[in-house]
Amino acid sequence: MSMLAIGQTVRYGRTGTVGKIVALIEEDNSTFAELDSTGLYYRVDQLTAISDIVHKETESRDFRKDLEQEQERVREMNESAWQNTDQSCEGGG
Repeated sequence: MSMLAIGQTVRYGRTGTVGKIVALIEEDNSTFAELDSTGLYYRVDQLTAISDIVHKETESRDFRKDLEQEQERVREMNESAWQNTDQSCEGGG
Protein backbone atom coordinates (compact mmCIF):
# COMPACT_ATOMS: atom_id res chain seq x y z
CA MET A 1 0.00 0.00 0.00
CA SER A 2 1.34 3.42 -0.90
CA MET A 3 1.31 6.17 1.68
CA LEU A 4 -1.49 8.66 1.18
CA ALA A 5 -1.06 12.36 1.86
CA ILE A 6 -3.25 15.41 2.38
CA GLY A 7 -4.26 16.88 -0.97
CA GLN A 8 -4.09 13.55 -2.78
CA THR A 9 -7.08 12.43 -4.84
CA VAL A 10 -8.45 9.02 -3.88
CA ARG A 11 -11.39 6.70 -4.53
CA TYR A 12 -13.27 4.60 -1.99
CA GLY A 13 -13.90 1.37 -3.88
CA ARG A 14 -17.07 0.19 -2.13
CA THR A 15 -19.17 3.19 -3.18
CA GLY A 16 -17.03 4.82 -5.87
CA THR A 17 -16.74 8.01 -3.81
CA VAL A 18 -13.95 10.25 -5.10
CA GLY A 19 -12.37 13.16 -3.28
CA LYS A 20 -9.24 14.84 -2.02
CA ILE A 21 -7.84 14.02 1.39
CA VAL A 22 -8.20 17.01 3.71
CA ALA A 23 -7.17 15.39 6.99
CA LEU A 24 -5.55 12.22 8.32
CA ILE A 25 -6.19 10.87 11.81
CA GLU A 26 -5.12 7.75 13.67
CA GLU A 27 -7.52 5.96 15.98
CA ASP A 28 -7.46 2.44 17.43
CA ASN A 29 -4.33 1.54 15.46
CA SER A 30 -6.03 2.47 12.16
CA THR A 31 -5.50 5.53 9.99
CA PHE A 32 -8.47 7.37 8.55
CA ALA A 33 -8.64 10.04 5.84
CA GLU A 34 -11.31 12.72 5.61
CA LEU A 35 -12.48 13.42 2.04
CA ASP A 36 -13.50 16.88 0.86
CA SER A 37 -16.38 15.54 -1.22
CA THR A 38 -18.29 13.98 1.69
CA GLY A 39 -16.71 15.24 4.90
CA LEU A 40 -16.57 11.61 6.04
CA TYR A 41 -13.60 9.55 7.24
CA TYR A 42 -12.48 6.42 5.39
CA ARG A 43 -9.88 3.81 6.38
CA VAL A 44 -6.81 4.50 4.28
CA ASP A 45 -6.37 0.81 3.48
CA GLN A 46 -9.75 1.01 1.69
CA LEU A 47 -8.72 3.99 -0.48
CA THR A 48 -7.02 3.93 -3.87
CA ALA A 49 -4.95 6.85 -5.14
CA ILE A 50 -6.13 8.18 -8.51
CA SER A 51 -5.06 11.01 -10.77
CA ASP A 52 -6.66 14.45 -10.60
CA ILE A 53 -7.81 14.03 -14.22
CA VAL A 54 -10.07 11.12 -13.25
CA HIS A 55 -11.45 13.19 -10.37
CA LYS A 56 -12.36 16.06 -12.73
CA GLU A 57 -14.09 13.66 -15.11
CA THR A 58 -16.46 12.35 -12.46
CA GLU A 59 -19.79 14.09 -12.54
CA SER A 60 -20.58 16.06 -9.45
CA ARG A 61 -24.23 16.27 -8.53
CA ASP A 62 -26.04 19.05 -6.78
CA PHE A 63 -28.19 17.04 -4.39
CA ARG A 64 -30.05 20.12 -3.17
CA LYS A 65 -31.09 20.90 -6.73
CA ASP A 66 -32.14 17.26 -7.23
CA LEU A 67 -34.20 17.40 -4.03
CA GLU A 68 -35.88 20.66 -5.04
CA GLN A 69 -36.76 19.21 -8.45
CA GLU A 70 -38.21 16.08 -6.84
CA GLN A 71 -40.26 18.16 -4.38
CA GLU A 72 -41.60 20.27 -7.26
CA ARG A 73 -42.50 17.13 -9.22
CA VAL A 74 -44.39 15.67 -6.23
CA ARG A 75 -46.17 18.99 -5.62
CA GLU A 76 -47.31 19.10 -9.25
CA MET A 77 -48.52 15.48 -9.05
CA ASN A 78 -50.52 16.26 -5.90
CA GLU A 79 -52.12 19.32 -7.51
CA SER A 80 -53.02 17.49 -10.70
CA ALA A 81 -54.44 14.45 -8.88
CA TRP A 82 -57.74 16.28 -8.25
CA GLN A 83 -58.17 17.12 -11.92
CA ASN A 84 -59.05 13.52 -12.76
CA THR A 85 -61.86 13.19 -10.23
CA ASP A 86 -65.41 14.51 -10.06
CA GLN A 87 -64.73 15.48 -6.42
CA SER A 88 -67.67 13.48 -5.19
CA CYS A 89 -67.33 11.70 -1.90
CA GLU A 90 -68.73 8.30 -2.72
CA GLY A 91 -67.90 5.43 -0.48
CA GLY A 92 -68.28 1.82 -1.31
CA GLY A 93 -70.21 -0.15 1.18
